[in-house]
Amino acid sequence: MTDNNNLDDEFDLPPRMAERQGGELGLELATRSILSAISDAVITADLHRNISYMNVVAEKLTGWRLTAAMGLPLARVFQAMDEGAALLDSAIERCLATGTVAGGQHRELILVHRDGIGIAVEASVAPICDEQRIIHGVVLVFRDVSHTRSLAAQVSWQASHDTLTGLVNRCSFDSRLDDLLRDAMATGRIHGMLYLDLDQFKIVNDTCGHVAGDELLRQIATRLSQHIRAGDTLARLGGDEFGVLLVNCSEVVSLRIANKMRQAILDMRFAWDDKTYAIGVSIGVVSITAESERAEQVLSAADTACYAAKDGGRNQVHVYRPDAGEAAQRQGEMHWVARIHRALEEDRFCLYVQPIVPIDQRSPHTGHYEVLIRMRDEAGALVPPNKFIPAAERFGLMPRIDRWVVNQLFNLIGREYETLVLGGYCFAINLSGGSVNDEDTLAYIGEKLDEFRIPPGMISFEITETAAIANLASASYFIRTLKQAGCLFSLDDFGSGLSSFAYLKNLPVDFLKIDGAFVRDLATDPIDRAMVQAINQIGQVMGLKTIAEFVENDQVLGLLRGIGVDFAQGYGIARPTPLTDEAGRLLLGR
Repeated sequence: MTDNNNLDDEFDLPPRMAERQGGELGLELATRSILSAISDAVITADLHRNISYMNVVAEKLTGWRLTAAMGLPLARVFQAMDEGAALLDSAIERCLATGTVAGGQHRELILVHRDGIGIAVEASVAPICDEQRIIHGVVLVFRDVSHTRSLAAQVSWQASHDTLTGLVNRCSFDSRLDDLLRDAMATGRIHGMLYLDLDQFKIVNDTCGHVAGDELLRQIATRLSQHIRAGDTLARLGGDEFGVLLVNCSEVVSLRIANKMRQAILDMRFAWDDKTYAIGVSIGVVSITAESERAEQVLSAADTACYAAKDGGRNQVHVYRPDAGEAAQRQGEMHWVARIHRALEEDRFCLYVQPIVPIDQRSPHTGHYEVLIRMRDEAGALVPPNKFIPAAERFGLMPRIDRWVVNQLFNLIGREYETLVLGGYCFAINLSGGSVNDEDTLAYIGEKLDEFRIPPGMISFEITETAAIANLASASYFIRTLKQAGCLFSLDDFGSGLSSFAYLKNLPVDFLKIDGAFVRDLATDPIDRAMVQAINQIGQVMGLKTIAEFVENDQVLGLLRGIGVDFAQGYGIARPTPLTDEAGRLLLGR
């Protein structure tokens, strides 16, 4: 760094010379004072490219003091790495030769500090001319862009990676899959793809909460990373699903790698809250060849093979065969369809509830519960909805399941009328997209509302944002009809769609359930916080109440309170519990 006396020392002239040049010297001193105050680094050099001045910022970035650098070659003080040195030299040459600013003068270079540290800078060169356009030297202006580069690299990394596990994300995975497809078609080489779906992840997530689920996913990612080769790609595709791309890999080798991964997951034990959980994984294997047509077909084939592995007993590896894939997939789906039919006939479904509580404790709203469905298998064990709901949706069974939920809940209200109605309880029932588009379900709900004398405001229906977007006109009609009968409506998973705010004004809902994906990381992710604030604000403007899902702890609850969200739901509030005992007796309030 230079001190305030440097400039005076440099211009310590004899009295008569000072008298003759006083005006010019004063102007030069003023100019250098201005250059010392600006935020960019500045170095000036004479016609021989020897340094005549540098400001404080230039001293800091180069590591050279002005007193030591005066008269030295510019290239010795401002050392650019690799091709940067040649580019800078060429720019200076053009400036001295033509007296004009070199074209494209803003260049990003790596400046070598006097201590040997490389610093990313943006530099420009311009000539120093007098009023007669006579060239006296050049001025080099540069600035530190290391932080800007770091931010750009961070943004690029976040765009291509999963923030939870650090693995490649779905978007980047799809791009790399396209590259392998093109390579297979151009060279005839064979590549492999693995599709992995954890078998017991839902148990850990439901039992221990999403914090434990996130930690399990991180540990799984670490385990899997140990079994991929250099040049291969391991990605988190979403939820508890992972994908692997194996470059130049035969089916035999792909199968061997898949089994190593399966065994690695089987051998691990996940410990949480003094409990240990065993995890399994089902893996689908598919080859990428010159005959593979599109990325979507490869992904579908891998997913089908994974489904076949699950349907075959889980914790298995299944290789996709074009002639047997569809049959295996359909057989697996039909297997669940048959189980659902039997469960309905044998009354093996049951209802759970999870409270939705007011964040502001001064609110008078109490007794608000979301109704959840569970299925019991032939041995009496609970089957989570994500296992049977997909098949039910694909084969049009959801309206029947939704009507079962309505009938069971309304019958309970009829039996416990005094407790539930006079006690001010209200229940939220999930409806599938199939039910929203089904006129028979709409008529059925209307009849049951009359039959059991359900008072206005006691029942609300939750419709997912995706279902509403799929058929906006049908959803709007469904909602308006049941609102006339006294029902309320929530738009579930709000924020997951791409046009949420645009279509919201066309749906007469009462509640917005903020997508739990934004709530879960509210304390650590500023983008999620901004999304929650935006959703809550639009809800307030439209006179709607907001409900935050996946509230896991007091820190998130406090942030939601500060934002002004009305209600909260999640493991940080209470876990789902049975609505009735095995004899059908009400458990709420006991």
